[in-house]
Amino acid sequence: MRELKNACERLAILSGGTEVSLADLPRPAGARGGGGRRGCGRLAAAPSEGLSLVDLEKRVIERALRLKGGNIAQAAAFLRVPRHILVYRIEKHGIRRNA
Repeated sequence: MRELKNACERLAILSGGTEVSLADLPRPAGARGGGGRRGCGRLAAAPSEGLSLVDLEKRVIERALRLKGGNIAQAAAFLRVPRHILVYRIEKHGIRRNA
């Protein structure tokens, strides 16, 4: 049950909108066109001018912090990164801790 909850939270963060569509769902490992990578359908919706990896990382961190009520330890666990790495990236991007 915990894994399902975490998967739903991650999907809500990465979908980027107010609704989750079929394209937001990860493809199963053996699905055609997916190559076994998760979340490939979302990259197809990228803007034609491209994406800034720095901006994308900042937005994901901000959303995770909002989802976890500003709790850095919980956001780090949710993003599956060590807490000290998340703290470093928060400082690197100038993200307010009370997101």
